Parts: sequence; C-alpha cells; structure tokens
Amino acid sequence: MSKRILFVDDEPMVLSGLRRSLRGMRNEWEMEFVTSGLQALEVMGQKPFDVVVTDMRMPGMDGAELLEQVKNRFPQSVRFVLSGQSDREAILRSVGPTHQYLSKPCEADQLQQKIRHACALRELLDNPHLKEVVSRLQTLPSLPAPYAALSQALESSDVSPARLAKIVSQDMAMTLKVLQMVNSAFFGVPCEVSSPQQAVSLLGIENVKSLLSVGIFARLPEPSVDGLSFLWTHSLQTSAFARLIARVQNAGPAMEEQAFTAGLLHDVGQLVLISVCHDQYQQVLDGARKRERSILELEQEVFGCTHAEVGAYLLGLWGLPAPIVEAVAWHHMPSRAGSSAFSPVIAVHAADVLDHLRRDYRVRNEKPHLDEDLLNRLGLHEQVKVWSSICRDAGPEGKIQ
Repeated sequence: MSKRILFVDDEPMVLSGLRRSLRGMRNEWEMEFVTSGLQALEVMGQKPFDVVVTDMRMPGMDGAELLEQVKNRFPQSVRFVLSGQSDREAILRSVGPTHQYLSKPCEADQLQQKIRHACALRELLDNPHLKEVVSRLQTLPSLPAPYAALSQALESSDVSPARLAKIVSQDMAMTLKVLQMVNSAFFGVPCEVSSPQQAVSLLGIENVKSLLSVGIFARLPEPSVDGLSFLWTHSLQTSAFARLIARVQNAGPAMEEQAFTAGLLHDVGQLVLISVCHDQYQQVLDGARKRERSILELEQEVFGCTHAEVGAYLLGLWGLPAPIVEAVAWHHMPSRAGSSAFSPVIAVHAADVLDHLRRDYRVRNEKPHLDEDLLNRLGLHEQVKVWSSICRDAGPEGKIQ
C-alpha cells in the first residue's frame, strides 16, 4: 500500500522544487502539496496522511501551531519540520509537537530516507491505540532525583556543561530528549550523536535551561507505579555494563557510546507505558510479582506488544541513531536484529541479562537468559565469562553527586 505524504509550505516555488525532486517516489508515495496550515488541516480532515512535512515560518498559522493541531487531531501522522528557521524561540516552540526537524536546503535523498524510515516505523508497533498515544508524546517524565539535581544545578551561577551532562546521562527521559534535539537538526549538528554528554555540550547551558523552563523536561509525579527505583538502577547499571562489554571487545569509542546510550534507554518503553497507561502497567507488574507470567508475556497480553517495541517506536520517531533504536527493539531477542558481528544490540542484551542475574530477578519474574545460539554463531560464547567477570567487578552504578 502506498504511503500518503503531505507537504506544507507557503512558497509555491519551494513546493514545485519538492514535487520535482520527489518525482521518482510517485510509485511508492501518494503526495499532496498545500500552501498553508489551514489547507493542510482541511485535506487531513478528508483523508489520513502517514507523514506531514511543514515549513516553520508561514503567515497565519506557522509550522509549530500546525503540528500542534496535527498532534491533537491526527496523532498517528509522523510530524516533520523542514525549514530554514533558526530563531531559538521558534525552534523551542516546535520541540514538543515535532518528531523530527530537517534544515533547508535538504537533499532529496536525505528527505526520502527520513520519510521512508518514518513509514517503516509505523509497522513496528502493531497496536493502533498505543501508536496514537506514543505519537502524541511531547516528552517523558524524569525521575525525581535527577530532575531535582538538574533544577538545582541550573540555579547555580557557575554550573558547567560537564556537570549538566553527568546529570542528564543518569536519566533516560532527559537523555532521550537532548538526543532527539541534536539528531533532528534543531541546532545543525552535521553528524549523528549517540552520547548524552556530547548532546549537552552541543546544546549549551542556556538551551538546557530553556528545555526545563518550557516543560520539555518534566518531573514524574508521585506517587506512581511500583518498580521505578528498579527501572532507574537497572537502566544505569545496564548502560555501564554495555559500555564495558563494548570496550572489552575493542569496539571503538563510537560503539561504546552507542552501547552506553542504548543500555540506558533499553527499557524506556516501560517508562512510556507507566506514563500513559498507569493503571494497566501496575497490573502487569503485580501479575509478574505474583509469578503469573513474565513481564514480557503480560505486556503482550495487555497491550499487544512489549516495552521493547514501544521504546524503539518512540526512539525511531524522534530520530535517534539506528544502532540505538535497533538495540532497544531487540535487546530481548538479539537474533532478530540480524547481526553478523558484535554490535550494540549484543552488548545491551548481555548487559541486561547479567544485571538481572545479579539482582533478585524473581521479584519481577523476568526469566533472563542469553541468546546462546547467536553468541555461538558469532564466536562470542567464550567471551561471556570475560563479560561476566568485568561486570561483577565493576561495582554499583554511578550516583549523582
């Protein structure tokens, strides 16, 4: 089935250029081109679109306002900004409703790749209700401790980017948001960024302050569901273990950072489900605690998918690097990723299992196990003893100081 793509720009010449450059996609995409936000909403009200790509600066209704209305009225559409707009205030207004931001001029190949990827993501999460809910998300709540630490640090007159980066890298929600921004061309970064430390450095202190002041960083309300403490400490430890495993494998600095970030975010789907399906997810945790079935089995029964798929869907929508999205999607089933060599998904899979084994995993009925067939096939089975040893000696996860 062909995908439906809507392009919105008040300059007819820009739309003509897009129409010409994307002519080769007519067999795959059904495309429409309109010159205002009002026109866009009118045609979307008549028939659904998979992807909306809009300019930012337009008379009447600008791109941020348009995408805010699309988010509320047509949440399953993937939302892109394609603009030369560089005003910081306008960009920050668009952070919430925009999934990804592309800067003009944008090569046709890059635009095609981004839209293709967005369309492919829609097939990953086979649950229309969750797809709609996740697509509406503007942010995720942070746990109280890192949120309080960030707020306090930003009140200091001499806070350093390194200090902010340390705090952000200990919270999956903050990490995800800063990586969304730097990888969606909000600030014109010329390469993919996998490290929250690098992301904070590129954003700078003032932009991090702005994210807090406009509510893009939000605090998880209390009381919430049980298990958040476990989720936080397990994510921190998995990220540390994944980086150690990548280092032992001499994977190089880039893959070490991908493994670290994917480890931190590997269970972000649980945070999504806690945020948007609070009562249902509490039932999942209660069922696992009573040993009815594993968390994965109960998630599949209640939601029709697992937290791994939910997390990967959100990360993909927000434009995070493919190795991180892949590791989050397949950390329980790494063979599904089709790896032919050591990769971040294998590092996160092993780190996740090793941390579960060192905890009382029976409380959550996780049933952790390594994919030994895959590790044997890749010649990595003997390395498990090495990984286990270095992780055992690594000590507890880092704490905010």
